[in-house]
Amino acid sequence: MATLESAFNPTYSENASILTGKPNRVDVEVEDTIDKAFWKDLLSELCPQKEFHFYPFHTVLDEDNGVTQKGKGKSLIIKASSEFSAKHIGCVDSDYDWLLSDYTVDGQNICNNKYLLQTYAYSIENLMCLSSTLKDFCYDVTEESVDFDFEGYLSNLSEIVYPLLVRSAYLYKENNMAFSPKDWRQVLVNTERDANASLEQIRRNTEEAIRELDKLFDFENEDFDEFQKSILSEKDVSKESAYLYVRGHELFDHLLHSVLSPVVTTLRRQHYQHLQESYTKEDERRKALREYQTKDISVRELISRNYLYKNQTPIYGRIRNDVLKVWR
Repeated sequence: MATLESAFNPTYSENASILTGKPNRVDVEVEDTIDKAFWKDLLSELCPQKEFHFYPFHTVLDEDNGVTQKGKGKSLIIKASSEFSAKHIGCVDSDYDWLLSDYTVDGQNICNNKYLLQTYAYSIENLMCLSSTLKDFCYDVTEESVDFDFEGYLSNLSEIVYPLLVRSAYLYKENNMAFSPKDWRQVLVNTERDANASLEQIRRNTEEAIRELDKLFDFENEDFDEFQKSILSEKDVSKESAYLYVRGHELFDHLLHSVLSPVVTTLRRQHYQHLQESYTKEDERRKALREYQTKDISVRELISRNYLYKNQTPIYGRIRNDVLKVWR
């Protein structure tokens, strides 16, 4: 049985619009299920007149619309993207490709294809962890104000990891995997459930990684200096925002384990105590506690839906402009 070359090519998407009587239908390929929710929220808000149909992974269909092959990953979406159109788009994590768009083929392909949207930050997880949103996030899920300085914490973390990020990206553009994006797990992973202790562990891990790289490579050269300047000036990667460009899954897990979960747990206990003390009638107290228990959802699940990054980072402006260009 013959197969289509890509999951939902322009002909398929055009025909789907005609056959379903929905001219505003848009097929959207995304990398994973969690990406589907993120991009659906973004695209539906910016283009409410469109009807978006999301397809996690890259799916190859036979001529009867039966699935014959599924491929997970950004590379397959990029490979198919030359056939994309206003009725069939792709959405991918930038990884290092935004930082290295002047150096990598994938970076150039993404930046030069208006039907292929990207996160600019390393991934959607980084945007979910945007520091300026986390106080509001904690209040929304606990109904208690928090005095933890999330912006200061992630700024400090960024200053610690920034030299390693620049070294990693510099080597990556040379196709050198001495410190690849996956190696961030060794730096950001920790067992501490205390923010300050965790930050010190990350500092030690980072310093050790830098020492090892400096033994192997010479970073005291003009080419490296120029690369670092371009990262700062052309990509707006500051020493305070480096956390947005390290591998997002590891950042997400670190922040969840060492900062957010302990903070939210403390706030929830605090609010339960307030409810216990606020009602003199037992039935009212029980009702209030039951209602509050409905908010007691896992922090991982809740932070996975933290879309407060909008209008709180220049990155959102870039994504918004890219989306509007598709249907301008």
